[in-house]
Amino acid sequence: MNLILTFDYELFGDGSGDVFTHIIEPTNTILGLCQKQGIKTTIFFEVLEYIKLKEEWESGNTMGYTKNPVKAIEQQIQQAAINGHDIQLHIHPQWHNAKYQNGKWELDLSNWRLGDFNAENNYRVKELISDCKTALEELIKPVMPDYKCIALRAGGYNIMPSAEVYKAMQQVGLKIDSSVYPGGYETGSLSQYDYRNVPLNLDYWWANENDIRLATNTKKDILEIPIFALQVPRWKRILTLSKIKSLLFRQKTAMSAVAKEKVSNKNLWEKIQFILGKEASPWDVCMFSKSLHKKFFGYVENNLVNQRNSFVLIGHPKSLQNKKLLDHFITTCKKRKTDYHFKTLTEYYESIV
Repeated sequence: MNLILTFDYELFGDGSGDVFTHIIEPTNTILGLCQKQGIKTTIFFEVLEYIKLKEEWESGNTMGYTKNPVKAIEQQIQQAAINGHDIQLHIHPQWHNAKYQNGKWELDLSNWRLGDFNAENNYRVKELISDCKTALEELIKPVMPDYKCIALRAGGYNIMPSAEVYKAMQQVGLKIDSSVYPGGYETGSLSQYDYRNVPLNLDYWWANENDIRLATNTKKDILEIPIFALQVPRWKRILTLSKIKSLLFRQKTAMSAVAKEKVSNKNLWEKIQFILGKEASPWDVCMFSKSLHKKFFGYVENNLVNQRNSFVLIGHPKSLQNKKLLDHFITTCKKRKTDYHFKTLTEYYESIV
């Protein structure tokens, strides 16, 4: 059974966070654990965010940093590539036209979704993906001349509507999407997608050019390799007391813009009901407790062992709760009766094609 660990390398979706606290330091922890355990991961690098940080720094704006955050990012990503980790493309389009002013980032929330991104001067999805792919390859190729960017993950899983994204991926040479997760459903003003009919029993499918959620037998250009997900009580995902308090009482903690939107107009009782409810949750290696990992392992081994042989897991360095839990998860994988192996996304793709 193959496990593909993927990490979305980024600040928070509203532009908040500190590069060193929320990216560099936790990623160092993750990569250190991977080295200790002898495994390789796939890092989905938020390139548009990096481009904007670089523009500000090079213009003379330190953004409050006493050390160069851009250099730290570049060195970390290049070293990860040298060490055999897979670096691929992650895009949150709200960073397009982002401006740093009054001590914080102001993002364009009207362009939250990659699936319907549209900016001025006919700058569309193709141009955005092409520019980000080029920037990533220019960063990695000095240390790995044969490097190719082949995979995309849309920010916040927002690849819908997917037709224009699919066409853009074809045109720029991308081969893989990994944005979809079974059961996912969002209808807010920010995130909007419906993955409720995505099957749990497929490792991957060749995507339909008009709807990436559907399989096709005629045009095998873009492979959808979904993130594995199950229905989970929200309180089990939230985990920490501080995040529960933040949802209930609007306390200032690191919480996604989508989560804030979901509870912003709810009263206390409605917030409690929301927390106790269930929703599809991607298999998260940075936030899950031991009991949640056990639930996911149990489902895989009891229901899917004869149907599937590969699962994509996700994590965010900014959300790393406890490095001991991640270390325990990796150790547990190696001790379970089911034979688990770790692969990068590129390694898995190459085994298919």
